[in-house]
Amino acid sequence: MRIFNRLLFPALLLTFLASIFPITSPAGADWPPIIPEELALKDNPASPGSLAMMLYREEIVNSTESFETYYYRVKIFTEEGKKHADIEIPFFKGEGNIKDVRARTIHPDGKVIDFNGQVLEKLLVKAGEFKYLAKTFTMPDVIPGSIIEYKYKIQRDPNQLYNITWRIQEDLYTKRAHFVLQPYVGAGAPALLTRSFRLDKSMAPQKQKDGSMAMEVNDIVGVPDEEYMLPEDELRGHVEFIYTNEEHPADAKEYWNRVAKAWFDSEEKFIGKRAAIRQVVDQTVSPTDSPDAKLRKLYARTQQIHNWQADQEKTSQESQREKLKDNNNAEDVLKHGYGSGFQINEFFVALAQATGFDSSMVWVAPRNRTRFHIELQDKKELGADIVWVKAGDKEYYLDPAAPLCPFDILPWYETGVTSMRTSKQGAIFALVPTTPSSNSTIDRHVQLSLESDGSLSGILIIRYSGQRALARRDEARNQDETGRNKIIADEVKDWLPSNAKFDLTSVTGWDKSDAPLEAQGKLNLPGMGEMVGRRLLLPLGLYEAGHRQLFDTAARKQDVYFHYPYEELDDVTIQLPSGVRAETLPAPQVVDPGGQLHYEISAKQENNSLHLQRHLVVGGILYPLESYAAVRHFFGVAKTDDEQQVVLQAGTATSGRN
Repeated sequence: MRIFNRLLFPALLLTFLASIFPITSPAGADWPPIIPEELALKDNPASPGSLAMMLYREEIVNSTESFETYYYRVKIFTEEGKKHADIEIPFFKGEGNIKDVRARTIHPDGKVIDFNGQVLEKLLVKAGEFKYLAKTFTMPDVIPGSIIEYKYKIQRDPNQLYNITWRIQEDLYTKRAHFVLQPYVGAGAPALLTRSFRLDKSMAPQKQKDGSMAMEVNDIVGVPDEEYMLPEDELRGHVEFIYTNEEHPADAKEYWNRVAKAWFDSEEKFIGKRAAIRQVVDQTVSPTDSPDAKLRKLYARTQQIHNWQADQEKTSQESQREKLKDNNNAEDVLKHGYGSGFQINEFFVALAQATGFDSSMVWVAPRNRTRFHIELQDKKELGADIVWVKAGDKEYYLDPAAPLCPFDILPWYETGVTSMRTSKQGAIFALVPTTPSSNSTIDRHVQLSLESDGSLSGILIIRYSGQRALARRDEARNQDETGRNKIIADEVKDWLPSNAKFDLTSVTGWDKSDAPLEAQGKLNLPGMGEMVGRRLLLPLGLYEAGHRQLFDTAARKQDVYFHYPYEELDDVTIQLPSGVRAETLPAPQVVDPGGQLHYEISAKQENNSLHLQRHLVVGGILYPLESYAAVRHFFGVAKTDDEQQVVLQAGTATSGRN
């Protein structure tokens, strides 16, 4: 993922720069010649057994002209390595136009196949006001031994100055890479700060005679993608270029106190002490309400304010064309009925303070992108705002600006992080707690009937709570009813065998943040049971049986990182045909290895029905690499127990356990 942090900058007169690059750019020319030795490669000599390797790549950035060019050349070694022929070019909606995409495949015999297909667009991540997408396409006619190469340009808004990140380390081993940055040199240009992460000290950008920064690297070990891994910036070597006019004192505490005081003063001016805000409080809460009840009512009132930044389908230019009136204070937010996410959270602070609660703004680094590094003295890391309130004897962290976010729950990327609370005295750092696993569940109840051919059919009811519900509501927020229903239907089908049929009949709770999101539908599972003579074998785990085990590879290179703690609860009732009973029921299983991991499954016969129950708990977020074997074993045991079978027999045979 390439994430370009943005620093708003006044529109400046741009001058045309010619011949700014110290070397000839393959991305700017036609195609560079293919080297016979590269065509003949059968494997990566530096890393035998590789699926693919990066032969060469180039990134050239011109900050003055607000564009970047990229070029990649990749060697494919194996059938599995062909997955690297599926190209994704990530970008933030409204932050640049990807253009001039070109690509081609070169076979081992030198045959060239140009890409003439369609470049599509898909959603990668939607978090709060951010929408992270990708331009996608598939390279043509790729076979083991092929070389694929592609290039493109990103044209950005010339009225804004963007910080830039060079991704030195990729998922693939990189033979050679070249990076160039032509920094902004216009009138009033800010200072350019450079910092490196996870790189050897000898690897540093060098200033060129023309003022550009350049860097050439060779033989860089790849950090492969793994399921449930930390954000890319925490794992892979990269260089950041930051435009800033700030001073950075030796003591980080001095820097953050200065930032917090300045932000606090600005927030106080916006919040103020206004009669209209006091009137809203009087209309919303009752003197007899408990502190918690008052806060919940204020939260619900705040969520009635429209967050225009959450209109994901609108670009910033479209929002500007609507000519929304500016909000200069909390009373303006009330008057207009809309605001940015930050303004809505400030409005909530105003309500809380007017009620008599101690409340202030809190800033965090969203952990879906990076972690907060206090020592770096970079306030731009704090890219998300939430609210702290002390009501009675309890402290709350809330984000009423997040659409459809329940009270006392934060979007997952704002939890489990070090935060900075603003105050008149300076910065107050604290850890924002995570959501308990019990508040983020998928609860599945199904009533099925067993047919004589081993098929199952009946009604499935699913309830999502907490983070589980918030994620689906956020994904569906700009969808019509058909699009919303498709999100749920596709997810259910992904749980089930490929021949299963699921017809969604209803979904409730899309627009009710304080209630579960509930879906119901008709389920048909052909051939779920396996006939062996007069016996029928049924797996205990209705959804998990036959699916790949989570963490099925023995080797791993990175920590295991879950977005948030969660639970799965399954309750399955199967109505048996007359005369059919359980001959053998597996014994109940409980797996509790510590580390906030828990699993249990059981089955029993109740009259002419089977009753199956399953409960999986993942209570932690980060599991260090040294604990991977234990985590993998836990999910492996759960998978094995899911695949245990109930043996059914017609006639009067007695059951093994009742």
